[in-house]
Parts: sequence; structure tokens; C-alpha cells
Amino acid sequence: MSEHHLAVSPLVCQAARNLRTVEWLSENDTWRSDWLCRWYFWRTRRVMARTPDEAAAWLPAVAFAVSCEKDPYVLAEFAWWTLPEPLPPKDLPWHDRLIQVWEQYPAATTWEKTIRLAALVRLDRRAERLPEWLVEARRALDLEWYDRPSRLAALAGWRPRPGDAPPHGDKAEAAQAWVRFWEKLYQHPGSQPDGLFAAAALLHLAEAGWLPSGPSPERLREEFRQRVQQVQPWTTSYQEQSVLRMLLASVPADASAPERRRQDIKAWLELTNENVRWEKREAVWEMLAAWQRESVLERCGIDREQLQELSLLPDLARTLECEQEGVVLLAMAGYIPGAVEVSAHPEAARAVVDRWEALSRNDDWRIRQAAWVARWNFLRAGVLTAEEQGRFGADYVDAVKFAPEAIALLTLAQITPPGMFPLATWAGRLSDQGDWCRLAAQLAIHDWLVDVMEGASGEWKGRPAGRPYAQRVAGSDLPLATHQYGQFPELPLLLAITRRQMRQVLRRAGQEAAGNRPVAPFVNLPPEVWPDFRRLREIETALAAGHLPPSPDAAAENRATPRAVPARLPEAQPRTDPPGITGQTTGRTAGSEPPARHLFPEVIRHE
Repeated sequence: MSEHHLAVSPLVCQAARNLRTVEWLSENDTWRSDWLCRWYFWRTRRVMARTPDEAAAWLPAVAFAVSCEKDPYVLAEFAWWTLPEPLPPKDLPWHDRLIQVWEQYPAATTWEKTIRLAALVRLDRRAERLPEWLVEARRALDLEWYDRPSRLAALAGWRPRPGDAPPHGDKAEAAQAWVRFWEKLYQHPGSQPDGLFAAAALLHLAEAGWLPSGPSPERLREEFRQRVQQVQPWTTSYQEQSVLRMLLASVPADASAPERRRQDIKAWLELTNENVRWEKREAVWEMLAAWQRESVLERCGIDREQLQELSLLPDLARTLECEQEGVVLLAMAGYIPGAVEVSAHPEAARAVVDRWEALSRNDDWRIRQAAWVARWNFLRAGVLTAEEQGRFGADYVDAVKFAPEAIALLTLAQITPPGMFPLATWAGRLSDQGDWCRLAAQLAIHDWLVDVMEGASGEWKGRPAGRPYAQRVAGSDLPLATHQYGQFPELPLLLAITRRQMRQVLRRAGQEAAGNRPVAPFVNLPPEVWPDFRRLREIETALAAGHLPPSPDAAAENRATPRAVPARLPEAQPRTDPPGITGQTTGRTAGSEPPARHLFPEVIRHE
């Protein structure tokens, strides 16, 4: 292994894993042929807990997925992908690459062009793009009535970058024209939605200080919320239903005084009541969850009393008792309370945890799916107690074993349970008749295999790793999983060698403990055995160098043909002849090559 791999950062390792997983999925026939499968996967992934670094580590994978995607509904999920703000400088090359992929996307329909425009407006917030956005805004007024709302909503989401002042000189004309366009639409809307879009666009400009003589941010916030409350949801098509989600996703949290912020949040919570249409409830909860991900409360430096007033945990607990719409619950699952909120409202936190647990056993698969995402998010946030974590692991195994619905199973495949990984349970789902169920099982096992290989590689080379390798392999129901792997051909090889090698490794560990040398099998696995591992190394090398790797097909063409007889394991000790035994006694002459050994002789010699 080159010295370069010793310096690979944890961020690059995670980005490589994410990209390789999406590449692996794109090679699956079910994934490629069924857009609904991809749509549910990305919609679920978008609301799962991510730290800012983890969110940035998904950028290369999202860029690859956008470049491959042909379905406009799946494409829309990428347009609303949340990014950490501000984005660290080390992540800017990946951010720029994602912008480039969207620029090059061959949008054929008006809706696809709107999605591409919405993504670019959110990603590229430079004032230099305003002339282009202004042209698109003027064209939007001439679109058909069913295309106009979504196009204006996409453009209204543009926000100046933090700290960017209004342009001066030659660039000032486009910025002023942009302001005038929305002011005119605000004062003389052609329809009720036009005023809503204009209020949102002017709100972004006012909060950035670009409207010195216009309405105040407080007034625009209140007016925007009132217009959302008054507007009738569009229900004739998916793209019209997406207008509110698109618009509210661009609105950041109120950065004013805590009292005013609480009033704003309370007013928005009124739109989550049962008597409000589900489209609005979903959009509002997605917005509130995004505000929580911005860590507004933690950054405000407010005292405990103010925190008790601002926290949404009690409101979340009350709303969970009556909400029965699966898509709304999935949006609510994205609300992940911070440690300060949990400490301020311990009873509400436990009530929310208990409610999500109960909903994860609901008969409606949509509700179960949302509840499992929420339970995973709370586990990642450190909210669950030891007892609740134990129930999480037991419920997870039962859900994997008995889940009849493929989409719920696909959600479980993206979750890593605490404690033992139920490998045998997942392997049992490989024989399911449903394509989605088999794909979910393959995805879960694939991620576990990569985790095992990365853990072994990390501990040997000093790279970041999670649990020690022996715990990773021993921490699965490995002895039970020794059959029915026809759809996962790599797995029998791992299982066949692991039982004996684990005993060898544990024996060696006692001998080498004095030297504090980490012990792990399968270090530097030959590329002939693990193509996934080899591709993972290629991706890491490219990402660490600051660029995206070549496509899997191009990389495969550039590789040398593998050797017919691989060398023995790199970590194996070299064979030495006992004293007094020469090459002639073993049937070899001086200078001849030793007989080739099978790479894993224990695969042939069964226990």
C-alpha cells in the first residue's frame, strides 16, 4: 500500500464508502429499473442523521447519482439535499463538482429544467449568477400556468452568501434588476402564489441587507407565513405538490431575538395541526427539522429558561400522538433534538422515544418506515438510554426477520444496529421472492462487508476505524450464516476463512500484545478476491488528490489483468525450511519456482 493511504482523512474514507455504495447499487438490475426504489432510498437517506462532515462526505456520491439519474421525481430529492453551512474549504472541490454535474445534466422537460435550476440556485449563491437567474425569472412569467409556480418557487430560493454585500459597479445593475423584479411581483402579483414567491425572495434579500429601504425582515417573515397559511395546496400533480416543500426548504431560521423566534416557531406550529392539509404539514415539519439541524439553539448562548421556551420537543411529543400520515411522520423523523434540548425537557424526550418505538410496530408500513428513521436518528444523537438501545437492537432483528414490506426493509438496510450485526437474519432474506427485499438484504450485507474490510485495513495501517476488527467479525451471528448465499457470491469466501483465521488471530494477539502491534487478518487483500475493496482504494486515492475518480467501467478497463495464481496473504509469515532440509528433498531443484499455493487453502479443506 502506498504512503498516500496513510494520510487519508476520515472524511475521505467516508466519502469513498458512500460513493462506492452508490456505484454498487447502480450495478443492480432492480435499482436501475425501478425508479420508486431509488426515490424511497434517497428520500429516506435525506432525513437521516448526519453531522456536517458526514453531510459533506455524501457530496461525491450525490454527484454520481445525479449524473446517472433519469427519473425527474428522484432527481427532485437531490435538488433539496441539505448541505452544512458554511461549507468547510476542504469540501469546496466536491461542492463545485456537484454544481458542474447539475450544469451538465441533460434536462429534456420543463419540470427537469426546473429541478436543475432549483438545485443550481441553492448550490451556487454567487451574485455573479444573478444575470442568468434574472433571465430565467422573466421567462418563467411566460410559462404555462401549471409550470409557472414551480419555476418561480425554484428561483425565489436564491440567497446571497453569508457576508456578501450588494454588488457595486458593473455588477450592481443585475442585482438591482433582481430586486426590482421581485418587488414588482410582490406589489402586483398576477396570482395568489406569485405574492408568496415574491415574499420569500424578498425575505432572503432583506436578511442579507440588500433591501435598505424595503420591508423589514420581520415583516416579510410574518407575511410569508400568512401567505403560506392562506394559499391552497396544489394537488393536480407531484410537481405542483412540491412547490411548498421547495419554497420552505429555502427559508432559514429566524436569527433575531429569542422571544421573536419563539413567536415565529409557534405560528408555524399552527400549520401542523390535524385540520391542515398533509402537504402543508409535511413542508412545515421539513422546514422545522432543517432549522434544528442548523443548531440554532446551541449557537444562541441562551440560558436554560429560554431554552425551555424555544425547544420543540414538547410540541413534537404532542403532535406525534395524533399524526397518522406516513409522509408527514417521515418529515418529523428528521427533527433530532440536541443534548441541551433533552436536558431541558427530559420527560418530553422520553415520551417522544416511547412514541417512536410504538409507531415502529404499526401495521402501516409508511408509519413503520418513518419511525425506524426517527429511532435511528435518536440513537445517533445519543438520546437513547442503555435500556432503549437494547430494545432497539432486539426490535431491529425482529423487523428484519418478519418485515413483509420491501420499502421498510430497504430503510432497515441503511441502519446499523447497536451490538451484534444480524448477518444470518439478513442472509435469510436473500431468498425472498421480491426483488426489493433481496436488494435490501444485499445492501445491508455489502455495507457490513465493507465495514469489516475497512476496519481490518484501518487497524493495520493506523487509519481511522470503528470497533476493533475482531469485535466486528465476532459481533455478528457469523456461525449461523453459512448457507444460501447464491446471490452474494463473495460472502461464502469470507465466512469459510473467518472461523479458522479468527482463532489464529486471537492466538497471535496474545503473543504480540507486548509490542502493542494491532492484529488484523485480510490486510492488503489481493485485488482478485475483493473487487469492491480494490475500487474503494481507487476512490480514496482520487478523492484524497482532490478530484473525483473515473467511472467504474473506465477504471476496470485501465486495470491490469489479474494474475491467475495470486500470492499468499501479505500478513502470512514466510515459510522457512527446517534445518537439514533442502530444496531437493521437497522435489524442487535449485532456482526453480515453488509450487503455487491456493490463496485460501482452508476454503478447500473444510472444517
